[in-house]
Amino acid sequence: MTRRCLVVHPGALGDVLLAGPALGHLRALGFRATLAVTSRLVALFAGSGLVHDARNLDSLGLHRLFVESIAPNALAPIEVFDALVFWMGAGDPVFRRNLATIDRPTVIARAQPPPGAGRHVSRHLVETLAPLGPLPPDLPFARVHVIPAARASAGAWLADRGIGPGDAVVLQPGAGSAAKMWPGFPALAHRLRASGLPVIALAGPADGLAVEALLAAEALAEDRVARDWPLVEIAGLLSLARAAVGNDSGPTHLAAAVGCPTVALFGPTDPAAWVPVGAAVRTLRGTSAATSWPDVDRVSATLEALLAGGRATRSGRHPVSRAWR
Repeated sequence: MTRRCLVVHPGALGDVLLAGPALGHLRALGFRATLAVTSRLVALFAGSGLVHDARNLDSLGLHRLFVESIAPNALAPIEVFDALVFWMGAGDPVFRRNLATIDRPTVIARAQPPPGAGRHVSRHLVETLAPLGPLPPDLPFARVHVIPAARASAGAWLADRGIGPGDAVVLQPGAGSAAKMWPGFPALAHRLRASGLPVIALAGPADGLAVEALLAAEALAEDRVARDWPLVEIAGLLSLARAAVGNDSGPTHLAAAVGCPTVALFGPTDPAAWVPVGAAVRTLRGTSAATSWPDVDRVSATLEALLAGGRATRSGRHPVSRAWR
């Protein structure tokens, strides 16, 4: 008999994508998972194939569980599930006590390992599920499914620009903070275009300055910028790319998750904990994490080597799983 499991992850895109192996493990244990995430992520994960369905985290009213005296119906939205996984609230004793009143197998854990623990986030999340069943010997494979309509829409957008499927290199020059942004994207774009490769850039609401630097350097034209696309459409575009190069950011994690060969650039964040999960991922980090970035020659050579290896297949394993870091 299939058991229903509610999984709650309040994090941003990249954080939730790193839960992919844990979601795959839940499926292997016989659970049908409902993933509760922020509203922006619902459509992507609902069609991802990683979970049975996805819903808006706010609809659960979990804020009501952080007070001593909860309303009589506060637990009703989660009592319909056979098991509960909360990657949140682990440090709040009131939240934990309120959930303890439900007679369900329940996991309450932090969404990432302690700083300096030397463990990858995906491994940490899988290990939090130990109360629900035996842990797997290897990190489960997790790949985001791209819905056909999103792939077709992205393909049409590329075709309008004379770009075929499997031709473009997608750049993600933005990130959540300036400290995480590699400054070499204009030079890399010029080099890729000189070699005959079409270049596309992603631009989210917070990526304006990074993309404007590309435009100002005449590294690409405005019509080669995919601005403010829904995540499902970005997934479609990345699934059709030859490769992606990006900072430690959500779209870079998404590129890896859909199977796009990906070069991920790290500055202050630790790739040992945050490397994107995918079968064709290379990471680069400066010699001094906070102050020195890889130069364009190194990034270009890494991308060339990745492309020479070809696109990974569905049967491939994640780099993280080989070492089970």
